[in-house]
Amino acid sequence: MFKGLGIIDEEALNIFTDGSSFPKKKRAAGVGIRFVWVNKEGDEVCEDYAPPGWKSCTVDEMEIKAVTTGLKEAKRIFSNLSRFQRILVYSDSQYVVDNFFRAIKIWPNQKWLGSNKIPVSNISLWKELRKEVNNCPIRVDVKWVKGHKKNIHNRAADKLAKQSASEPLNAPITMSETTKKWSERTTIRGCVPVKGQIIKIRIVSRECIPRAKIERYRYEVIDPNDSNFQDLDFVYCKTNLSRNKCYEVRLNDDHSKPTIVKILCELNCADFKYS
Repeated sequence: MFKGLGIIDEEALNIFTDGSSFPKKKRAAGVGIRFVWVNKEGDEVCEDYAPPGWKSCTVDEMEIKAVTTGLKEAKRIFSNLSRFQRILVYSDSQYVVDNFFRAIKIWPNQKWLGSNKIPVSNISLWKELRKEVNNCPIRVDVKWVKGHKKNIHNRAADKLAKQSASEPLNAPITMSETTKKWSERTTIRGCVPVKGQIIKIRIVSRECIPRAKIERYRYEVIDPNDSNFQDLDFVYCKTNLSRNKCYEVRLNDDHSKPTIVKILCELNCADFKYS
């Protein structure tokens, strides 16, 4: 057994996964996977995998994709996964670890709606992961590992993810329409209060949610008299809105599921442009 490589489950196939995304490089993104197992001689063996990356992807997308890719690659490397008692996936993504069980057991029975009755994020990726888990001949568990610290395997997965992102050859996973924002602020989910108010907004991006009769929009507040002027947030709407267009809308009063309940009128963007 090699020393100093981190504690692993000797009866399992251990898969360390990581995802990377670089906003300053047009969100070039990638995944890194390290497989660790103990052979018949009792020695720890490692194998690394860094596929070509993806264009315009978020780190959450890559963290899910890393787990799915790890399971797919495991089936290629090992002709008989049943030699292991289970597959133990290590991820430093709290997002993946917290939602893994929900994606496998709960969300499919709720039509992929969260507790707030809004479609969950990254449905297609969660579905892909669930399919791989269900098709796996042995149990799959996911465990959180602290990122980029003492665990050498996690550090290796991080390095591999960055290597993957350096070759973003694959198309974006999520198809969305985006335009350049006016505001210099970053988007912060939930920064705009939702209390049934009328608000003037500009649509920055539009994301179609597969198999859901609703779309998610990223918007910026364009009214200088609004206390949230220039803030960027997300909102759902059942009516199609165009990116780079300005609207006066009424929001609902449930902060857990921000939704446009009424489009009052389309505005002339030239009257509001501030950059």
